[in-house]
Amino acid sequence: MNSILNLEDKIDELKEKDKDSYNLFKSVFEVSSATGTMEIPHTFKDKVRTYFGNRNAEGNITETADEVIGRIRTQKVVKTYNRWAGIGSLFNSLRASRPGIRPDELQNEKKKVEEYIEKSREGCDFCDPEKYTPEDIFGRIKGKHCITGANIAKYDAWSSMIFFNKHNPLDFNLEELSDYIDTGFKWFKKVNSHDKRFKFPFFLWNCLPKAGASQVHGHAQILMADNIPYAKTAILRKIFRNYMQLKGRNYFKDIYTIHKDLGLALEDVKGFASITPLKEKEFIIISKENPSKEEDIKKAVYEVLRCYIDKLGVNSFNMAISCPESRETMFPYIIYIVDRGSIFKPTADIGTMELYGSSVISDDPYNFINILKDFM
Repeated sequence: MNSILNLEDKIDELKEKDKDSYNLFKSVFEVSSATGTMEIPHTFKDKVRTYFGNRNAEGNITETADEVIGRIRTQKVVKTYNRWAGIGSLFNSLRASRPGIRPDELQNEKKKVEEYIEKSREGCDFCDPEKYTPEDIFGRIKGKHCITGANIAKYDAWSSMIFFNKHNPLDFNLEELSDYIDTGFKWFKKVNSHDKRFKFPFFLWNCLPKAGASQVHGHAQILMADNIPYAKTAILRKIFRNYMQLKGRNYFKDIYTIHKDLGLALEDVKGFASITPLKEKEFIIISKENPSKEEDIKKAVYEVLRCYIDKLGVNSFNMAISCPESRETMFPYIIYIVDRGSIFKPTADIGTMELYGSSVISDDPYNFINILKDFM
């Protein structure tokens, strides 16, 4: 069974079966593992069983305290590192092997989320954006299922929003999501024609406050940078150039190929579950073409998000589209989607490790890609 915990074995298999794939992997990534052990006092055993015992469909713990302790006393940690991008993740066997959310828990969570969203309708400015939000100096762009408006607290000189017609951000079909993306790219074109200095588009969607949204009502953000792209896009552009100069190869194409060789990629579009995710279930799609003009790309984004929401019980996520410079042909469009955890959990999913160390990941990318493939 494929698992991130067995990634080193998977790499060894590549070495035996396909030297080119193995060498490509080793030229970009480093993978290592270590084992941590602990002693648990008898006074703590019952609580450990409550915290970490596996449960059946009814929610009852199916293991004794000694069985649980025997399972967690020794924990394997797999470390992944992308030497070109300078990013890495830590996968813990205890975290990665946790059972998925039970059907009864999923339904209960969905009901609570629906109640939370419905309650937020009262006094919502975004439900009537033409009355209660500012507009850009060139006016608003109206889609079939959304409308733009200026961000009253701007991120940048050109910083606006796409207000979805539907209040519930988790309630969308393929046509509606496509319209959100299309409207965003129409806004990018309008800004660039209005002021040629602004040429680096960036699309982002923070879904619900756990992911950074200021209001519950469905909305995305659209920005244009001028002579310098936003910092993380600028870093990616530098990596792309350096890789091309030193290796004569396309960095993003190789990253996709590596994940495909590991069994973590989709075939129809260049999308994959990352082995160096920023947080849980990070999925990345690389497109040479503008996503607003590619129905397959929009369909893939839609299916990933619907899998998150409908199958995995995700209710808060981030999505971003990092774009090349206007009229640029070499640098691709990169779409990121990442789970941000339950809105009802008070603990933050990002802490000091994610900000200044390596990301600590609780989900197994192999579990996610298998569920996604079945869902699609």
